[in-house]
Amino acid sequence: MTGPTREKITAGEAEIMDLAKAGQRDQAREKLIELTIACAQGGDLNNANRLRDLLYEVDPMALREIIKVNEIIEQAMSGSVDENFQRAWTGLREALSQEEFLGLYHALEMHEVAHGKTVVQLGSGLDAIFLLNKGNINVVCRSGDKNVACKVLEPGALISENCFQPSLWTVALVTLSPASLGVLRLERLVDLESRFPGIESRLRAFAEKCHDIPKCIREHDLDRRRFPRFRADSKLTFQVLNKDNKPDERAFKGELHSISQGGLAFLLRIVKKENRRMLFGRRLLITVQQGSGSGRFSGTVVAVTLHDPQEHDYSIHLAFPQPIPEDVIRPLVLPDLEPLEEYAPEEQLEQEPDSESSARNEEPKPDM
Repeated sequence: MTGPTREKITAGEAEIMDLAKAGQRDQAREKLIELTIACAQGGDLNNANRLRDLLYEVDPMALREIIKVNEIIEQAMSGSVDENFQRAWTGLREALSQEEFLGLYHALEMHEVAHGKTVVQLGSGLDAIFLLNKGNINVVCRSGDKNVACKVLEPGALISENCFQPSLWTVALVTLSPASLGVLRLERLVDLESRFPGIESRLRAFAEKCHDIPKCIREHDLDRRRFPRFRADSKLTFQVLNKDNKPDERAFKGELHSISQGGLAFLLRIVKKENRRMLFGRRLLITVQQGSGSGRFSGTVVAVTLHDPQEHDYSIHLAFPQPIPEDVIRPLVLPDLEPLEEYAPEEQLEQEPDSESSARNEEPKPDM
């Protein structure tokens, strides 16, 4: 059975809202139920779920009808999951509830990708989670001036670098064979989180089991650092730069955490998680207090990562457009400290020519 077209859904929804505004709640409810069921039975489960939620607004007291619609949607969802997907994602099915697993499946875009194709490029700002249903994918990272394969993903692997925390991709994904991929876009993840609170955390935990990039780098003895990075501890202010390279009048406070010739990281308190992406990809002017004077740096935010969940502190990673002379950053470095060993996102992306456009999602589309 074919579901209603987008035009029919839009027209039907408009008619339903007009009836509801006119006080004809019974008619609006019946038409909404009819449209919701038609979407569910036609396989358009995203619209079916959305219209089902609208039913709560049109007639919140229609509990019997709402239960019936829910049963029809759940039946349609359960019967439409591909068997190969079920087999590949046994582990994920155990990590999620049945409702969450079905909701995730129907939020995915399915793609068939040929052998040797780049799924996502290093430095990309593509906001997506990839679920590998069939085939194999190489995880490729940069070591010095070479690309190095650090891990092979198999069916049942989930990978994302910037849907869970805003950042540019520090690895590339390349197919080793014809592959079947499920792609979860950021907007669909946000929708799933609103329907199933906590699903983002569970997906992130599952992804960390599938791949651990820092661990792979250590095992392969890869060095992705262009410059040594040092601990720093200074107060700073930052301003957002506009397209004409002029700073906004408003200045915000932060705390410098680390610095190298290629970039820096500072701590910022962000109480609302949804505000994490407001700085991602933006160009900033940083003013750091230095004794009686101050130092100024500019660059592009390439990652926003959680530093202290209890205090809502995030680490803002900034990549400089050009390396800064060592004697400029040296006064900011805490004395008698060795370079930091842990990896920072801005180090992978130092001097990437398209890092700013990538952060703005202007990078070439993946080969899918």
